[in-house]
Amino acid sequence: MTVEEFKTIYYWEWGHRMLGRVVGVCFAAPWAYFALRKRIPAGYGNRMKLLFAMGGTQGLVGWWMVKSGLGDNRRDDRKEIRVSPYRLAAHLGMAFTTYSTLLWTGFGIMQIPNDVSNGVNGKVGSKSKIAELVQVMSKEGIKYAKKIRSGAIAVTGLTAITVASGAFVAGNDAGNAYNTYPKMNDQWIPREDMIDPDIKPVYRNAFENTAMVQWNHRVLGTSTAISALALTGLGLFHPAARTAITPQVSRGLKTLGGVAVGQMTLGIVTLLNYVPIGLAAAHQLGSLVVLSTGIYVVHSLRYVSPGVLRIVSNRVVTSAAAGGGGGAGASAFTIAGKAPSVARALK
Repeated sequence: MTVEEFKTIYYWEWGHRMLGRVVGVCFAAPWAYFALRKRIPAGYGNRMKLLFAMGGTQGLVGWWMVKSGLGDNRRDDRKEIRVSPYRLAAHLGMAFTTYSTLLWTGFGIMQIPNDVSNGVNGKVGSKSKIAELVQVMSKEGIKYAKKIRSGAIAVTGLTAITVASGAFVAGNDAGNAYNTYPKMNDQWIPREDMIDPDIKPVYRNAFENTAMVQWNHRVLGTSTAISALALTGLGLFHPAARTAITPQVSRGLKTLGGVAVGQMTLGIVTLLNYVPIGLAAAHQLGSLVVLSTGIYVVHSLRYVSPGVLRIVSNRVVTSAAAGGGGGAGASAFTIAGKAPSVARALK
């Protein structure tokens, strides 16, 4: 490696470290300002501490990852020093986890006017707009929305697993092999290449064997795209969707299906072109877009989360006891005609 080649690597690494520190300052400074002025919303104080700790931990994990590339024992067959793919996956996973927590927190703060009315310590109030929405939904609508929420959680979780598998593709440089699609060098499953007898124990092939690592990522990426499309279809075209899905959820589902298919297509193009840096970076950014959209859909369906349903159920029981009959129960589940107007308020 020449000095000029080393400078290129150095400045990428230096810039990455500096950017991480800038991000930390951009979070800590406003947090300190609003905390001193007692402007942190109720219930979010500990969340801010958690996010700050996660950011600091990410820096430590990053150094732990870089440290794994020091020494001649980390040279591969091309005599290049490489970091451990396990530590690379841990670093990427920590970054995505921190980002996801930050995004979920931001969504929650933005929806405080809709979620918190008479709530205590930032929790959903029984008289809030979101609670009102649930009270005018039918039992069938609630049941259907809960299924969509479970599906959105599953798709988002599958996206996260796919992202982690992508870290092993990068860590093992597995994108520069089997650059054909849909088959891997004329084979659907290259069985003979997927188990290296020199890798012990055998399960390590799933994380260190080029063929298996790439095959895993292909299957996970395809499964994510198909699952997202299926969820979009179920959420938009099912007869129950009209009274159970808010405009916010509808927009999220449409976006989720589109970006998931786009991300899969981008991954294929990246593979066929032998992973140029520009396409590889775009593909990684695309995974963040898919994950963000999944989180958005799950958060938009918070009105059928166990916590909200429990609060609404307790209010119904209390109202029934105060009213001495089933009138409250009827009002909770049969006024479906009012649902759209309430839903629009939650945009």
